[in-house]
Amino acid sequence: MPSIFVLGATGYIGGSILDRYTKVYTNYEFVALVRSDTGIKAVKRLGNNVTAVKGSHSDHEIITELASKADIILNAADADDLELTKAVLAGARRTTIGKIPILIHTSGTGVATTAQSLGKKDPNYRVLDDSNVEDIKSIPPDAPHRQIDLAIFAADAAGYVSAYIIAPSTIYGTGSGPGNKISQQIPTLIKEILAHKQTVYVGEGTNEWNNVHIEDLVDLYIIVTNLAISELGTKTDPYSKFFWGSVGLHTWGDIARKIGNILYAKGLIDKVEPKSIPFRQELAAIATNSITKATRARNLEPNSWKPKHGPGKGVSIEASLEETIDQVVAGSK
Repeated sequence: MPSIFVLGATGYIGGSILDRYTKVYTNYEFVALVRSDTGIKAVKRLGNNVTAVKGSHSDHEIITELASKADIILNAADADDLELTKAVLAGARRTTIGKIPILIHTSGTGVATTAQSLGKKDPNYRVLDDSNVEDIKSIPPDAPHRQIDLAIFAADAAGYVSAYIIAPSTIYGTGSGPGNKISQQIPTLIKEILAHKQTVYVGEGTNEWNNVHIEDLVDLYIIVTNLAISELGTKTDPYSKFFWGSVGLHTWGDIARKIGNILYAKGLIDKVEPKSIPFRQELAAIATNSITKATRARNLEPNSWKPKHGPGKGVSIEASLEETIDQVVAGSK
């Protein structure tokens, strides 16, 4: 029976993907690397075909061994851990399955951010289209996540792994996995506003990011995984196997104001009037600009990516905020 090795199984993205994978790929066995006994029990509840191995992202020998036995490797654990990525690629190089394994790697649209215009809209921002290979190749090597992405492109070009990279934007909505149910960026802003007891954003708050609902993002992973299976053995440009996960567009100031209104109505902050705060590195993800054009998956035939949520349909990022606020507040008690 073919197998899928999953990194990040108790995380927001990885857990939601694994939950869907077990429903779609019923003829596969799943092996997940899980850090805690509690996480192992939760992951095993996803099905009899799910095995959990105890270990952390620094257990590189275990990761290499498990990757060497997998038909498909899903890394939704860390977009910036080069040693983890090297361990995964070492396993792919030493594969024992008799064919080239598939790697589905999670990056992020942070790779498209710049150091300019922190906290405000960048009038000179260049939007990158994932259907244009030259756009993806043009991303500078010192961009966030890029060192890892480049290592994966090189491994694919070397021919010992068939690698696909998905780069989500701001993710919203409640996850369906066995562990963490909420994302990072919006909870970061919620906690910052709670800490100040007032609506806050960095700079002018006019900086822009794309967003995607977690359900639509998981749909994208399924589409790309199916594509990877169908293309196995076909030589393609590594940079043509890169996909943005982007649907809607928001400014962080607008999101902050909406969060502030909800928190004020709940009596959780003292002032609803927004205040600008200075940039700190830990706020980079809500202070930069990241606008991308996710064309490649939408143009796939016959099964293209058709997001169900976003502006004018399904659940928008704005409509999801109160639920996320309640989850963050409950988690802080």
